Amino acid sequence: MARTVLVIGGAGRTGRHVVDLLTANGDRVRVMSRRPSRIGRQGVELITGDIADPSAVARAVDGVDAVVVSVEPPTDPAGSETVMHLGVREVAERAASRGAQVVLLSQIYITRPEKMPGLQEMVRARGRGEQALRNSGAPYTIVRPSWLTNEPAGRSAIRLEQGDTGDGQISRADVARACVEALRNPQALGRTFEMYNEPGPAPTDWAALFGALKPDQ
Repeated sequence: MARTVLVIGGAGRTGRHVVDLLTANGDRVRVMSRRPSRIGRQGVELITGDIADPSAVARAVDGVDAVVVSVEPPTDPAGSETVMHLGVREVAERAASRGAQVVLLSQIYITRPEKMPGLQEMVRARGRGEQALRNSGAPYTIVRPSWLTNEPAGRSAIRLEQGDTGDGQISRADVARACVEALRNPQALGRTFEMYNEPGPAPTDWAALFGALKPDQ
């Protein structure tokens, strides 16, 4: 059955991959973006709005079955707090009120912000947003990509880890695939994980990948 999926940040570099995959799957797609005109695909509902605006979030979340949050955060502390903590919290609470699943794109280094000098407050704001989603009661998955590349999807294996101890790279297209697969596979619910590309064949059994992860405490 087709779902209505909201992609917040769907005009961004990773969000556009998510939109393409969802529309290819036959889902109804709604995009909220500050610059929705960047989406050139027909059949996508466009909403001009900012995750930092609660009224825009309320309009965007109304009537959806799931939300993917793929927002590129400001790097200044105040902007990061507004977008990646308070904005994510607003989305999570709105989604929880209607039982909509949320897939949040975060990043590695959440538990070790000192590894990103000059961006520590941005990383901490992301971490607060993660926790706000966990606390909201919405069904969720939190994806923590490593350093993002523009390589095509399916060129290499994907390693999922937990514990935030690693480093490496992952293609944006592979991250988008993980987001869409998380919406399909209940094994991904209630889990936070990091993603890395590594040598080897591309994954075909996402249920097994997600099933090997431990649920969040």
